[in-house]
Amino acid sequence: MATKRHKLAAKRATVAARTSCAPAAATHESGPEKAMALRDRIVARTCRLADAMLRISSHHIRERWNIRNTDLRLLSTLDGEDPLSVLAISRRALLDQAWVSRSLRALEAATLVARRSDPRDSRSTLVSLTARGREILEESRPYAEWSEQVLLAGVDEKTLKRLLDQLEANTQRLIDSVGKGK
Repeated sequence: MATKRHKLAAKRATVAARTSCAPAAATHESGPEKAMALRDRIVARTCRLADAMLRISSHHIRERWNIRNTDLRLLSTLDGEDPLSVLAISRRALLDQAWVSRSLRALEAATLVARRSDPRDSRSTLVSLTARGREILEESRPYAEWSEQVLLAGVDEKTLKRLLDQLEANTQRLIDSVGKGK
């Protein structure tokens, strides 16, 4: 029984390490300089900012449209796009494919997205926005624009967007490498 518990604990630690914003263990740099505090690392700071933005927007999104913030993220992934596969949505939204699939079923039940078989590959399902899904995105744009203006006060927007593009690409490479067990 203890072996099963140890295996379960190890599996949970592995999953937590793969999905957590913070590293599982700190490594100290050699030399006379003190190691940078984890809270000062860019990843930790980015996670804190993301958590704060998520808390602020989640309440508004839930109250206004009765959906989760991540549901709005999935809808926005489909915004202005041809129908996408679940895999493509998962990669673009940087979310787990199984989670995306379950969430899309709920969004379909709420008539915010429509699913259909891919005519080129019967094993694949294509997802697109419904009129109601597009309506929610249109209603959310003013809030998104206002919050972005507040967040970007004093920041060079073009430089930040280039940096974010690079960070998203690097994040996808990290996700891919973790998925391959590296």
